This record gives sequence, structure tokens and C-alpha cells, in this order.
Amino acid sequence: MDWKYDTMSRRFAVFVVAFAVYSLSPLMAYSTVIADAATGNPLPKASVFDKKGNLIGICSEDGVLPFVSRFSYPISIRYMGYATSVIDKPGMDKVFLKEMAYDLPEITVNSKDHQVLHLTGYVREYSTLSTYTDTVLLFREKMVDFMIPSKKVRNYKGWLLPRVLASRSYYHLTNSEGLDSVSNHYREHFSWSDWIGVFDNATVPMDIRDQSVATHTDYGKYSPAAIWRKVDDIITLDVDVLSDKGNRKWVPAFAGFMADRVDCSRLTLKYRFAGVDGHEVFADNITGLSFNIESNGRARNLKRTLQTNDPIYVNTYAEVYITDREYMSVSSAHKLEKHPPSAEEVGIRPPREAPDLHPAVLALVERVDNFDYDTPRLAERPDHRLGTPSKLSKDKPDGFFKRLVKVFKH
Repeated sequence: MDWKYDTMSRRFAVFVVAFAVYSLSPLMAYSTVIADAATGNPLPKASVFDKKGNLIGICSEDGVLPFVSRFSYPISIRYMGYATSVIDKPGMDKVFLKEMAYDLPEITVNSKDHQVLHLTGYVREYSTLSTYTDTVLLFREKMVDFMIPSKKVRNYKGWLLPRVLASRSYYHLTNSEGLDSVSNHYREHFSWSDWIGVFDNATVPMDIRDQSVATHTDYGKYSPAAIWRKVDDIITLDVDVLSDKGNRKWVPAFAGFMADRVDCSRLTLKYRFAGVDGHEVFADNITGLSFNIESNGRARNLKRTLQTNDPIYVNTYAEVYITDREYMSVSSAHKLEKHPPSAEEVGIRPPREAPDLHPAVLALVERVDNFDYDTPRLAERPDHRLGTPSKLSKDKPDGFFKRLVKVFKH
């Protein structure tokens, strides 16, 4: 009996070791590097999505793919300004991304003074709210705009945070009891995307200004804080906000949440500029940006509203594509601020630069769009204990004065 038990124990141990080696072999056997197909240079901070379309990691500043379990494949690699690449299985030394041709919308000038810049953008957002028992996945599309006054304008502030013009949302809710439901609405707002805006201008590092192809890295205390990558007149900027307090200038609105003790474990930004000529980049050079924010909770009231003491994890990844840009006078900007176009007028129109949606996201969209929201509501019987019939409804019709008196009496 002892010999049999010993043999079984050994077999079980061998099985455990073999399974661990199988699962962890991608990490131990190789390092996959994500690189530019034209230059062969590594692309820092590319985003990694699993087979279900969920963001599962960010590549390093050297373009090295993070550890990905075999069970997450095929994975998708996404980098702003490049076509998405799909990796079917682990084991590749290099994955090359092809840069997409991007025509920055022609800028319209309605004022000789170039007083205010109006930008319109398309936003694609993926957010997750999770506790130990519940998970809510959100896919959202929005059309937004920004209004950026020039430095010489003193009587108009505009706005650097996105103003939502049109929006549609798709939620997928699951829990430990097997609940699997979808909706176009959820009672809690847990996305971070409304708190990341654009900037008006920034200085280009001196050592890359006159170079055709160059890279500049600013280091924080322990890791790179900002990586500038220049190819001709196109600049890509990767910012790790958490690596240096000075980087909070890129997210001034979100910095207030950090001061409010929101435990943020990741906050990265990626800007893409085109038509850069000189020692500065301006808001009219922005073609797009992406960002990823991971936090433990979101402000003070989330635990109270969800009625849980468990940790709450929030993850937001979003991409913003500039679809139109126009200079206008301050008076025109005031008019557009007070009278924005309706959602029907704006519509939601993804630009051709936006990658195709992941099949899992398309399935969620189809499921939400085909859900019958009216039948469950009509089938639900109201609880009459929550209200009582109006006393006025039992009375015979009275004149306006008598009805008014009864209202004040009751």
C-alpha cells in the first residue's frame, strides 16, 4: 500500500510539474518583440488583447511582449497608427506591425486670427468593473469634441476634456452564480475615459527636432517616464504617468483623483502627432491618442453604491481618433458651445484608421442590439406597496381653484 501511494504521489507530482512547464513555457522559452515592419525598431507599450477581446497586458518600453498564458491565444497586438496583428500561438521572436497611411483631416480656417481650434473625435472604449464575484464588461463608442483657444485669447476658456456628442454602450454582466446578461445601460458609471483630454502644446526634445529618425527617453525614478519616437514629421509619444509626478501635466483632470487617494496601478498614454515642424507639437498635430488606466476602485462612493466591502477593480482602455479640425473665431466657438449638434446629426462614424472590432465585441454588440427590452418591463407587475392612489383621483372633476386648494392641503 505504501509503495502504491508513493507511486501515485510521484505521478501526480510529475503531472503538476509538466502542466506548469506547459503553461509557463512561453515565459521561459523566448521573448517576443513587437517591432515596426519598415524600420525593425521595437515599438514600446503596445497593447495586448486576448482571444475574447479583453486587454490583458502592455508591452515593455523595449517592445517585449508580457507573459501570456497559452489559453489566451490567439492574441491581438494593437499600437496607435499601426494595423492590428494577430498572433495565433506563442513562440515567435519578432512580430512586425505595419504602419497605416493616415491623412490628417484638412484644417479649415474661418478666422485670420486662428483664435480657437475645434477638434472632433471618435472614441472607442473598453472598460471592466470586477469584484470577487461580479464582472461588468463595457464596450462603448462615442463622438466627442474639444475646443482649444490659442494663447493670445484671454476671454474664452474652451474645454480640453471630451464633450460627448453621441454615444452608445454595450454591457456584459456575469457573476459567480452563473448570471450572464447584456444591456445597453448600467446604473454605475465606472469608466475613466471622460477624464482624459487633450493638451494645447508641448515642447519636442531638442535632440530629435532636426532628425529624420530618432528616439528620446526621459527617465523617472525607476523606469522610463516618456518615450519620444520621431520618423520624418510623425512623432509618437508614450507617457507613463505614474513614473514621475511631473507627468501629471498630461492628465490634469485625472490628477485630482490621484490626490483623492484613488489607488492607481497603471496610467499610460500614447499620443500620435503628424505634420510636426519645429520645436513644439500643438493640438492641431494630434491624429489620435490611446490610454490605459487600472485602479482599485473609482472615487469614494463606488463601494457604497455597489453595497460591497470587497475590493473593486476598474480597468479602462480607450482610443481616440481625430476626425475633423477647424479654426474659428471666439464668437463662433461660443455659439457651438451653447448649441451643440444633436446626436442624430453627428451620428457615430468610425474612421477608416480604427481597426476592425474583435469578433467577441461584435457578438456583444449584436446581442445587445437584438435584446427585447420592452417585454420584460411590461411583464413585470408593479409593487403597489411602494405607493398609494392619489386622493384627487377619487374626486369628481372640480374647477382649477378647488383642485389647487386640495393639492396644498395634501
